[in-house]
Amino acid sequence: MKVLRVLRLFDLRRDQREPDAIHEAIEAGVQVAGTNLWVLIFAIFVASVGLNVNSTAVIIGAMLISPLMGPIVAIGYGAGVNDFALIKRALRTLGLFVFISLATATLYFAVSPLSQAQSELLARTSPTLWDVLIAFFGGAAGIVALTRRDVSNVVPGVAIATALMPPLCTAGFGLASRNLSYFGGAFYLFSINAVFIAFATLSVVKVLRLPSRGVVDEAVRRRTRLAIGVAVTIMLVPSTWLAYRLVQQEFFAAAAGRLVRELSANQSIVLLASDVDAGSRTLSLTLGGTPPPDDFAEQLAARLSGPTSGAATVRIRQVGGDQLDVASLRRDLQRDLQRDLFSSTTQELQQRVRELQLEASTTRTAQIARAQLLTELQAEFPEAVSVTVAQGDQRTPGDSLSAPVLVVHMQVSRAVTATDERRLRARLTSRFAPTRVELVITRQR
Repeated sequence: MKVLRVLRLFDLRRDQREPDAIHEAIEAGVQVAGTNLWVLIFAIFVASVGLNVNSTAVIIGAMLISPLMGPIVAIGYGAGVNDFALIKRALRTLGLFVFISLATATLYFAVSPLSQAQSELLARTSPTLWDVLIAFFGGAAGIVALTRRDVSNVVPGVAIATALMPPLCTAGFGLASRNLSYFGGAFYLFSINAVFIAFATLSVVKVLRLPSRGVVDEAVRRRTRLAIGVAVTIMLVPSTWLAYRLVQQEFFAAAAGRLVRELSANQSIVLLASDVDAGSRTLSLTLGGTPPPDDFAEQLAARLSGPTSGAATVRIRQVGGDQLDVASLRRDLQRDLQRDLFSSTTQELQQRVRELQLEASTTRTAQIARAQLLTELQAEFPEAVSVTVAQGDQRTPGDSLSAPVLVVHMQVSRAVTATDERRLRARLTSRFAPTRVELVITRQR
């Protein structure tokens, strides 16, 4: 019995929309209208500017307004319910959206005076297995939200997490700068997101057992499964290899850092500077004082090769009191300082991204709650001529600080009973606690 109760908690069909309503909502995201195309172009410009000036907040805003999720979800949904007409329309729409996005981003970066690749842009050029996981679980969350009766704030979060817009803009930067490695890496990241969002949508549709929209013979079914399997494999295998390389680089960087700290603590060694290149698995050391033994570099390389599963190289530059290469030493010190500053800036940017994501989610949740309240009040009080719901700050003579307040103003054609008013006031106070709620009901004259 307890097991059944636990399983019931995870039942997705309790608050599921009607299948026809789900179908209509997904079909709406495939429409190619003037509004969608202009919003797409504006979102591309916003994301391109954000990448160009390295602004995380601007990039997040572009993700939220982008209409790219619609046709990708429709492809997975169409495959799940055997609606091949919908799949064809979604593929045409997605192809058009991608072409417009690349053209717009390429045009922007071709005329932009800022040609330096910033950290936000470079982050979209090396997809890994973690991008696959983000796309799959983000896509699963998105289709679950689209199949619910209640409006949800999950879809904006999915748009931020899966990040479809920035990779396309980065691909446009690669075309504009004639850098095929940037274009290939960014477009591969977009392809990973698109394929695994669609695959997650297909998987959830099958779990929900949504009704089929067409009859498919066995030959077509086999070809469809083969096409899906090939697409998933093409996206999964290279990203897994890249993820493995990234993990190996992280292991090497950590082992090299431990070795540098050990050398710094050794009183017999004067370590002036160090540089770790995880990509080429190379540790460069600048030493002063007494020269180390001839095989010292080989000994250090052997220590790095063991725990990191790969050959490592240690390069040693020895400087003495009468042969000190000041220019070379200055370059080493400047490189160390730049690396430390970059690491600190990256951590600050990541923290800022998390804060902005939380702020965007909170704001969206509050907007959805107010929209639901408007709908409920209009349905519950047909005598209401107009209903206004506004969020603001309030400060009374007894308060030392202002506090958030939700103002609900109803203009009614006939008087509302005192009982109904008390009941509504209590409900609003409980629902929006700890925010203050001011209920104002006026009679239309």
